[in-house]
Amino acid sequence: MRKITFAILLSLLIVLPVVPLTGCGNSGSRTTYEINCEFDGERVSGTETVSFFNSTDNSFKELKFNLFANAFRKGAKYSPISAQYYHQAYKWGDSFGGMEISYVKAGGEPVEFTVGGEDMNILSVPLKKEVFPDERATVEIGFTTDIAKVVARTGINGDTVNLANFYPILCGIENGCFYECVYYANGDPFFSDTADYTVNFTRDKKYFAAASGKKVREKTDGEKIVSGYEIENARSFAFVLSDKFQIMKGRSGDTEILYYYYSDGTPDKSLSAAKQALDFFGDKWGEYPYETYSVVQTPFVQGGMEFTALTYIGADLESAAYKEVIIHETAHQWWQTVVGNNEIKHPFIDEGLAEYSVVLFYETHPDYGFTRGSLIKSAEQTYKLYCSVYDKIAGAVDTTMTRALPDYTSEYEYVNIAYVKACIMFDYLRQTAGDAKFFAGLKTFYRENAYKIATPESLVGAFERAGANSNGFFESFFDGKVII
Repeated sequence: MRKITFAILLSLLIVLPVVPLTGCGNSGSRTTYEINCEFDGERVSGTETVSFFNSTDNSFKELKFNLFANAFRKGAKYSPISAQYYHQAYKWGDSFGGMEISYVKAGGEPVEFTVGGEDMNILSVPLKKEVFPDERATVEIGFTTDIAKVVARTGINGDTVNLANFYPILCGIENGCFYECVYYANGDPFFSDTADYTVNFTRDKKYFAAASGKKVREKTDGEKIVSGYEIENARSFAFVLSDKFQIMKGRSGDTEILYYYYSDGTPDKSLSAAKQALDFFGDKWGEYPYETYSVVQTPFVQGGMEFTALTYIGADLESAAYKEVIIHETAHQWWQTVVGNNEIKHPFIDEGLAEYSVVLFYETHPDYGFTRGSLIKSAEQTYKLYCSVYDKIAGAVDTTMTRALPDYTSEYEYVNIAYVKACIMFDYLRQTAGDAKFFAGLKTFYRENAYKIATPESLVGAFERAGANSNGFFESFFDGKVII
């Protein structure tokens, strides 16, 4: 997710509160989703069949699913919108949504499921038969998701309908156990493993639909359109709907770029930014692995948001920031989608890498008007200001990086640590190690963690194996001891 731009940092410093992959891996050893659903203007109803492949060394007697949409229900313990953005997001007044599970079958037979977790956010499904390593377990789930009227990842607003997290999604697996995500307002409170998706989606024919996957079939049925999509090795699947969309298309190698917009005076330049970013990052880290990439203009108060093969670009951004968000969110296709991480526990990994990828992009595309030196200097000034503000207000400032989302006191603090400090960290490492070892380390990190879950330890180890003596360097940043 993108909440701050270098264009803004350069103009407003005082802001308070190539390693190619050998394909996508063996599809026979991945979890699969088959989702059949319909949007009726207020809710998404449907079924999903999940064939869970146990790629761990542990066995499981139950499966656990995140019900992210329940964060929008009335009475939720945690608000998905921070106080900073609450009135912007709920500009029509309070509105509520949520997800109801109508039935669950395991192995083709009905089972007694439970919805619980810390905030009614976890669906637990007992299995008829324990699933051991390299075995499969199949469950079928009936669900209905009411969509709140809110400017958010999931919400109905005046121009579009954002449909992210509209279905039950398997919890990511960490240390052999399902990790339950709580929908915190700070950052991106998500963690999931890759899976293959087949999605059949029905909606009123007035809607254009931007989607994560490639559209492989479509038919009109009276006043409705039924579209089928497919994608492999995805961490999520999302839609954006609108009856106002215009569509501009382009290509980057074998990838079709689809730009959906409704109020962009220079759509050709926005599409060009997406193409340049795909070209550049594909050459830098490895070929973009999906057949389509949808860049979608939509109301979104936090700037932008990444999903597999689809990104939100906030409609209210000014021109320079708009293009920068396109670049940042495109970088997330490598640093979050291909190389995953637990975004609740270690958000600085994907955000820091995406942010520094923007620096690299601007460094090699001087026509955008930014230099590496000016961007890092701006980041340093912003970070020092943050430290000064927190020291004056709270009497101390926490600069540690290995913090989970609930440990951040505000989005201001989160942005300065997960984005700004992490970006500075990567540039300082580059200066210390030299370009050859620095880029070798990043390529090693990408290659070793593609379609897996990266950790701070795997990040440090990749640079060590590339010849950069980086362990002490990273520790000084992680522990907050480094002086910037």
